[in-house]
Amino acid sequence: MKNIFKNIVFAIVLAISIQGFAQQDPLYTQYYNNFSLINPAYSGSHGLFTATANIRSQWAGEAGSPETQSLSLHGPAGKNVGLGLSIVNDKVFVLSETHVYADFSYSIHMGESATMAFGIKAGGSFLNVDLLELGIENDNLFSENLNEFNPNMGAGIFYYTDRFYASLSTVNILQTKHYNKSNAVVSSASDEMIFYLSSGYVFDLSDDFKIRPSFMLRGVDGAPLSTDISASILWLDKLEFGISHRIDESISGLFQLRLTDNLKVGYTYDAITSNLSNYNNGSHEFSIILNIGKNNNTKKPPFYWMKNKNSEKILKIEN
Repeated sequence: MKNIFKNIVFAIVLAISIQGFAQQDPLYTQYYNNFSLINPAYSGSHGLFTATANIRSQWAGEAGSPETQSLSLHGPAGKNVGLGLSIVNDKVFVLSETHVYADFSYSIHMGESATMAFGIKAGGSFLNVDLLELGIENDNLFSENLNEFNPNMGAGIFYYTDRFYASLSTVNILQTKHYNKSNAVVSSASDEMIFYLSSGYVFDLSDDFKIRPSFMLRGVDGAPLSTDISASILWLDKLEFGISHRIDESISGLFQLRLTDNLKVGYTYDAITSNLSNYNNGSHEFSIILNIGKNNNTKKPPFYWMKNKNSEKILKIEN
């Protein structure tokens, strides 16, 4: 099985040297915890600084399967201004890519409850392909590793109230081309612009429970549209559990727990529903979210939650 998987990845590596397309950016099931990674307009919306660490192991059980680690920090930096910084490392067998980006957002408050934010993202990606690890001898194409840096940028719009949000963003605005020359033949592959569209709403089921349905569309030229549909239940701003379905790909169980006023942890398991389910044990995703400072902003997006005084009062009455 490992040899079959290596042959598949070997074909992907070959695609870098000939004209073709591959999956460009890592996917997240817990996109609500990593929203600044896909939309810079989200930066600063919590009213305090938030640091998020995320680890995703995709197609667990197979050597060389995709692994992603991300670390992000964003928060307010003056009136109506938000700043953010993110580092994402994505590795698939011999291919490793590290994305480093800085975010800037500007918010316009529309009435008492609504906010419209605009953002830009700037940075780039360090690409490394360890071709020597393949152990292919007597072939000039695989005689040295590939290392390069590709600058890029993104932009987004984020509208939200305390119950509703709508997000539209794009990354890879600057199309990146990878060139290779071998035996007088020049070939290329390119990274296309990626678009994200997402929206969600919070409904009160009772004083104790809320339900939060949402969806995420991810589109890139040359690849099928990726659609996530999610719904979760939130109890007393302390515990969240739910389900997510990535159409034609996976079904996921979602879980989040607030340990303290400023610390939250999350876990997601993706059960693969495509033909790939025969070759792996699903995907795991872990996250740690740490709030830094005091929240002075009463306007925050609906999928950001923290333990509040009302939750404490309810718990004291029940006890």
